[in-house]
This record gives sequence, structure tokens and C-alpha cells, in this order.
Amino acid sequence: MKSFNLRLFVFVLLFIIASSVTAVLRLQMDTDIVRSLPANSVVVSDALDIFANHPIHDQIAVDVTLSTDDLDILVECAQFIEKEFTASGLFREVGNREIAALIPELALHVVENLPMLLTKAELESEIAPKLNADFITTRLQESVQKLSSLEGIGQGQFIASDPLGFMEPVMAKMAMLAPLADAEIYKGFLLSPDRKHLLITARPNVSGTDTASAKQLSALISSVEKSLNEQYESVKTGVSLTPVGAYRAALDNERIIRHDVNFALILSMLGIGFLLFIAFPRPLIGLLSLLPALFGTALSLLVFSLLHPSISIMVLGFGGAIISITVDHGIAYLLFLDQRHDTKGKEASHEVRSIGLLAVLTTCGAFLTLSVSGFPVFVQLGQFTAMGVLFSFLFVHFIFPYLTPAMKASSKRKLPLQSFVDGLYGTGHIGSFGAAVLASVLIFYARPEFQVSLESMNTVSQETMEADSLFTSVWGNISNRVVLMVSAESVEDLQQQNDKLLQKVETDIAEKALENVFVASMLFPGENRAEENLAAWKQFWNPEKLKTFRGQLQESGSTLGFSDQAFSSFLTILAPEYSGKSQKLPAKFYPLLGINESDGKLHEFVNISPGKTYNSQQFFTQYHNSGKIFDSPNFSVQLADILFKSFSTMLGIIAVSITIFLLFFYASWQLTLITLLPPVFSYICTLGTMHLIGHPLDIPGLMLSIVILGMGIDYSIFFVRAHQRYRNPQNPSFSLVRMAVFMAGTSTLIGFGVLCFAEHSLLRSIGITSILGIGYSLLGAFFLLPPLLKGYFSAPVRKSSKKLSIEQRVRNRYRLLEAYPRMFARFKLKSDPMFADLPELLAEQRHSIRSILDIGCGYGVPGCWCLEYCENAKLTGLDPDAERIRVAGFAMGEQGELLTTMASQLPDLAVPADLVLLLDMLHYLDDESVKKLFANCIAVMASGGLLLIRYVIYPKDRAVSWFWKLEDMRTKSNGGKAYYRSADAMATLLENAGFTVEVNMVTKTDEELVWLTGRVAKV
Repeated sequence: MKSFNLRLFVFVLLFIIASSVTAVLRLQMDTDIVRSLPANSVVVSDALDIFANHPIHDQIAVDVTLSTDDLDILVECAQFIEKEFTASGLFREVGNREIAALIPELALHVVENLPMLLTKAELESEIAPKLNADFITTRLQESVQKLSSLEGIGQGQFIASDPLGFMEPVMAKMAMLAPLADAEIYKGFLLSPDRKHLLITARPNVSGTDTASAKQLSALISSVEKSLNEQYESVKTGVSLTPVGAYRAALDNERIIRHDVNFALILSMLGIGFLLFIAFPRPLIGLLSLLPALFGTALSLLVFSLLHPSISIMVLGFGGAIISITVDHGIAYLLFLDQRHDTKGKEASHEVRSIGLLAVLTTCGAFLTLSVSGFPVFVQLGQFTAMGVLFSFLFVHFIFPYLTPAMKASSKRKLPLQSFVDGLYGTGHIGSFGAAVLASVLIFYARPEFQVSLESMNTVSQETMEADSLFTSVWGNISNRVVLMVSAESVEDLQQQNDKLLQKVETDIAEKALENVFVASMLFPGENRAEENLAAWKQFWNPEKLKTFRGQLQESGSTLGFSDQAFSSFLTILAPEYSGKSQKLPAKFYPLLGINESDGKLHEFVNISPGKTYNSQQFFTQYHNSGKIFDSPNFSVQLADILFKSFSTMLGIIAVSITIFLLFFYASWQLTLITLLPPVFSYICTLGTMHLIGHPLDIPGLMLSIVILGMGIDYSIFFVRAHQRYRNPQNPSFSLVRMAVFMAGTSTLIGFGVLCFAEHSLLRSIGITSILGIGYSLLGAFFLLPPLLKGYFSAPVRKSSKKLSIEQRVRNRYRLLEAYPRMFARFKLKSDPMFADLPELLAEQRHSIRSILDIGCGYGVPGCWCLEYCENAKLTGLDPDAERIRVAGFAMGEQGELLTTMASQLPDLAVPADLVLLLDMLHYLDDESVKKLFANCIAVMASGGLLLIRYVIYPKDRAVSWFWKLEDMRTKSNGGKAYYRSADAMATLLENAGFTVEVNMVTKTDEELVWLTGRVAKV
């Protein structure tokens, strides 16, 4: 048989390449980390909606500055930039000059509609102080000076309409819309207060988080800056463009994560490859264990591309770690294959599957639990990783045995790593005591504390951070503002909502809960508010006050040279007969007032500056019915609370699920508790260590529940199953399991460990969190489990007692075995009529039977019953199934000798058999085989020995039950054929073989089962 199938190997490699390329071409990479947040929380969903609709979300802003002070050149640069931006076709809107041009028109609207814009309180606090003669004279003198200078160009209309600046309190409210309160508009451009910086804004055609568009934007800005510097090189003026916007974070995140992904993949592959190289007798063989991992990762990526249009770049960043997770079973398979004796692939697969099936199920189940986390990125990660683990496992057991069908014995190469691993497992009570001391110290620090902010979700370059810092220092930091998004179906609806909102806002401003707010109703009130303000205006301007004011204005104006009709338009709005009406908010003012239109709705973004008594939770409760809110500090607090609840929920779900699963699989509460001990140890130590190193739990902290219970528990399961299967820690196969666990854990530590060096904060946090969880899980498995498992499996089987029935004593023999043979023995003893018939059939020879031959012994339950019934007997059991022979061997102990062989190949017995059992197996043999078997039985039996047969009779005179149909299907699926015989036919075969038939009876409780006994008489 070939040891390696090269053709299949090449096909697998081509499949891996084709799957990876296809998946990459189909999937779009999602670099928007914010979209990984769970939208099922009101606070988070509000924030996501605001991010998606806010005009500034995709907007870029460019700070322009010169190395010399020259406003004209600065404006020329701005004009050139706007021209190039427009010509590029990358923007749907460039500059803010069109918006700035609307300010005079808006100011004129304010002047003409003052009676509807000023509240009663504002009239008393802002207007009343301006009615005295001194203020009027002073203000008119300032107006005369303006009109006589360049500053007064175009101001005549405003002075005539509002000579005393009654509009100023209203216009001042618009300061909240500006990035900087003291900014100046010069020739249509926004200048910083020191007049050294100019601001240009533009809105790209495509979302700023689209990395393809972001690359084009970055290249354009660099090209424009280069052109400007070349243009003004002759006048020795350097031009600096400092852009900020979402596109920079998207580019930085993609670049950093791509670098981290490539770095992690290369480093983890090299690390795991080196580990495999030193761990196998034939070093190159170990490298093959990467093949299932690569296959599983590539296939899961392909399937993922069929289920989703995009994949988070964070999930791809997890790629190296996924390979380290999925390499486990490949390692175990090759360790069982690469031994100092000839091996077969199917046998190695069987051993690995027997030990590791439960581990795969728990890992896949734990990662799939991420689907209920509420975090989209973790939903993707859970599905992607679970598929990777499953496909790798399937590769090991369905493709590897054909890729490496057999392997010759390896050389006796000394493996220091194997000795180290065996020694590590053998630390005994010293190791467990040290682990217990460590956990008892760290438990005092094991407090899960979540801390998260939006800034921590993105990692940007130093250049981007410097740009943000410059922008903040020049144009101010608006991150401390609260944003309220008001949505409406129509302008009228929006104005009505604004009126109600403004009423609440004014109350909170008076109570110092809020400092500054701008709402569009301050300039364009709804009908009700306009009427209220107009009524207050008319009440304020009572006839006496109006007469006095007119006289003072006329007197001061005449003195300064103003004509009698100079302020006629202003006096018109003071007249008692004035009747204004609310106006519908014109669409042209939308951009200026922070309003945009999308999805058939109007969205107004109200900027709010918190006051001295501001309370986030109280504000959210009070204003959430008015719109959607983003409050950065409250958002971080709420997100941390969401993380903690998600962590607790996921931990509870996984813990309960795995506990139930282990109880079902083990059918033993003791083994379940032993298996769970290392994960509990790991939780305590991981949380304690993270607290001591000052690394609070963040979004990757949610993975703790998955990493420790989903992956870390695998090591416990491997050791528990190995103890169940091999019992003796010195068993060579047990040594291979230890090596597989160590290498699986170490490879996973390598895969996650390299992420600790990642530049991106979230990937780095994943690395730190996971390496601690996996590392402590591995330590717990190696130090805590050996003494406990040794004590549990070394406990002597309870001695046979006259107080215990034979059935109870037989069950005791299976007490430490796996759940299936244990349950099989229990239910067979309880439901099979065999054990009610055997005492009658064996009563006469009970004390004379010394040697028993059980042909087709299966799990050995009837044989164990016979050993308990015939106290001085020993048994030789035969079965073609090695797994059943293993179980029967443990159950019978020193009283049994079990051989894996066919029924036709009876061994030479040291002591002739006094009793031969042929139970429920003759229908698998044809007549010739039965005759040969009977002849062979005579050859190994003692004179006077008893052949005890039970066989089945196929029902012919009644409907066939489902049991018979299932049995026929099972027999055919195994490539066999059933031979059902009548009672007379069986008795004839037995007599013809030389036996004396003594019993041929149908079982009392089941007419389909027949007992047949034959006595052999030898001369």
C-alpha cells in the first residue's frame, strides 16, 4: 500500500488555492469597525443612525496654511483646491462658499421676522437694555463709522432695517453651527481667528469608508499639495494641506490590519511549522498537519462568501489564529500515524476521532454561540471559525486516510519535546498545588471590568493622529458636543417638532443643564411658536414704550445726520398693526442649518453643548422621544454595560450548554466537574492577570467565554477521554495524546501570540486576551487534571458482595468506561431476557466452569455476567471489532483475555473451554461457516463442555417490526448478509457437527429468540 497519495495532495492544494481566490474575488472587505457594534441597543442604534446620516460622516475637511502670512495667496490656494476637487469628479459638493453666501440672506430674513423669533424672556434680557438713550446714540455712532469705511459696504440695508442690532441675539445662536466660534469669513472662505488657516470642506461621491475611494482621495490631495508648492516655489511660500475625515481612518485601518494579518499569518505559520518540525520522528511529516488547517480555512472562506457579501477585516485578521485552532486534529492524526511501528491512516483516524470528537463539538458550538452576541463582527467570526474547525476535522477523517493510507515504522529518533511533555504531565501534586496557589491569589483580582470607547475601535497612523491634533487645536474640538437627530416626513412636521424641542431646550439652558443649542426653530419657528412670540412682541412694545423709543431714535438719528425716513422699515415691525406669519423653512437653507434629506425624510442634526448640571442619563430619558441621540461619554458607558451583559449572557449560555453536553456525553457528574475545572482556573487567572497588567476588558474581552470554554476545555476533554480510553498514563497512545494536546495548545498560543505584536489595538487586544485564556487553560489541564484523573480512574472497582445482585456487579465493571458502553451494559442487563434465562441454563455447571470462550463477545456484557455467576472462571473473548474488544477487556480485567479476530479463527486455549458462548451472531454466517465454527468449537472444548447458543428466528407469519428492518439495513450497509434459520435447521447443524442437543427452546418473553445448547463428549 502506498504511504502517500501525491495525486490527491496536488488536487487538495489546487482546491485550497481555487477556494481562496474565489472567496477573495466574491467578498468585499468591510473596514468600518463601528459597524461591528450591536444595533439591538437603543443607545448604539441611535449612534449608528446618526453616523450613517450625519452630513459630516463622509465629509472631508482640509486645513490650508502657508509658511508666510499672505491672505491673498491663501485665498488663491483655496480657489485652486476647489477647482481641482471639482474637476476630479470625486466629489458631489466642494467648498462652503455657496452656503456662506446664504448668510446675508438669512440675516435679512431674521431682521424682517424679528417679532416671531424673539421670546418674551429674550425681549426682557436682550432687547430691553438697548432701549435707553445712551445705547441708541452709541450704536448709531458706530453705524455711521461703519458706513464711512470699507467695512460698511453692503451694510446700509441692515442698518436701516435693524439700527440697534436686535438681530444679534438670534444670529449668535448660529455659532453652534460653526466649527469655531471666532471664525471669520473672508472672500467666501472660513478663516481661523489668527487668519493663518483656511478651511475647505468637500463631500465625496462615495462613502468615506470605501477604501478604493479613500485611496483616490488621498492621492488627489497629495497631488494638489505638490502642485501648489511648485506653483508658489518662486515666491518662497510653502503650502501645507492637512486633510481630516473618515477616509483617513478607513485607509489606516485597512493598511494596519492588512499588515497585521500578513505578519500574523507568516509568523504563526513559521512558529507552528518549527514546532511541528521538532515534534515528529520524521520532521517533514509534521508539516502536513498544516494541510487540514489550510483546507478548512479556505473552504470556510468560500462557504462564507456564498452566505455573506462582505467580511469584516477583523475576521480576516483572525486568520492566523484560526489556522492555529484548526491544526489540532491534524497534529493528533499524524502523531498516531508517525510511530515506531507500521500504522494505517484509518486506524489513526479512529483513535483521534474517539478522543477528539467531543472537543470538536464543543469548539464549534462555542463559536456558533457568538451568533447571539449581537456584535456583527463576532457573528461573522463565530460562523467563519466554526466552519473552519468543522471542515478541518472532516478533512482529517475523510481525506487524510486516503492521502496517507499507511506509513512504515519510523526510526528511533529521540524526541526531547516528548520527554518534556511527559514530565510536565507528571508533576503530580506539586503542579496541582502550585496551580491552586496561583488561582487563590489571582481570584482577588478577577473582576471583569469593561472599558471601551469609539476611539479605541480604530487604530490610525501617527500622521493621522497629528493631523487630528492640528485640526483640533486650530478649529476646536466638537467631540464634547451632544448630537440630537430629529427626523420628519415634511418641513411642517420638522418645524413643529423643533418648536417642542426648543421649549424643552430653553428650560434646560435656564437651569444650566445645557449651555448652547441651535435649533432651526430659532430662525424658522412653527406656526404656534411664531404666534406666541408675536404676542409677546406686541405686549413688550406697549404704546408708551413705543412712543418713548421712537422719540429717542428720531432724536439720536437726526443729531447724527440720519433722515427722518432712515429707519422706516425698522419702525414698521414695531407698529401695533404689524402682523407677521411663520414661514416654511426654505430647502436652500438646509445645508446651512444642519439639515439633510435621505430615504424620503428630513434629518436635522442639533448640536448641544452640555452645561454645568448636565446629566447624560437624564438627558437621554428626557430627549429620546424628540430624536436620536449621540452622547460620546454616555455612549461609552452604555457600550461597556452592553459588553458586560453580553459577556455574562454568552458565558452563561456556553457554560450551561457545555455542562449539559458533557453530562450527556460522559453520563458522569464527577467527570463533568473535573473537565470544567481547568476552564474555571483559566477564568480566574486570566481576569486576575488582566487586572494586574492594567488591561481592562474591551470588545475582544467577549471572546473570553469562547476562548476558554470553547477552546480551552478541549485540552481537558482530550485528557479525560484519554484516561477513559487508555487508563494507564504510561500507555504509548496516551503519551501521543499528551503530545497532541501540548502541540495543539502551543500552536494556538503561537497563533494568538503573534497578534500581541499587532499594530491595531483590537487585534492586539484579541491576542492578549486569548493568549492568557489559552495559556492558563493549558496549564490547568497539565497541572490540575493528572492527580484528579489518576485518583478517579485508579479507584478500585467495588468488590463483589453478596448484598449486590449479579446485574449490579456487572455494572460496576463498566463504571469507569465511556458513556455508551456503560449505558449499553445497563440497558442490556435491564431489557434483554438473556439474563433471566442464563441462571436456568447454567445452574448445573455453575461451580464446575473454569474456562469460558465467548465468540462474538461484543462489549462483553454476557461474558461479564458469566464471570460473576461462575465465580472461579476465566474468559477468552473474540470479536472482529477492536473497539468492542477494548471495552470488554477493561470490563473483564484480569479475568479475561480478549482477542481481535474473526469467529472462524479460534485461538489455541491453554485450558479447554468448559463453556462456549455463541450469542446472537450465527445469523451473520452461512451454513458452511457455521459448520466450520462448530467443528472448531469441538476442538477447543473440554470433554463434557457446553456450547450455549442463542439465535434469532425471522418472523414469517406476522408483520415485520421496525427492529428487523433496521437490522437488515445495518447488515447490508456493512456489506454482509443475514442467514435466518428455523429451530429444526439449527438443531440439525449442531447435531451433525457432533454435539448432543440438550436444550432447544424459545425464550419465554420473546418468541423470536431461541436457546440451543449442545454437549460435547470426547473419548
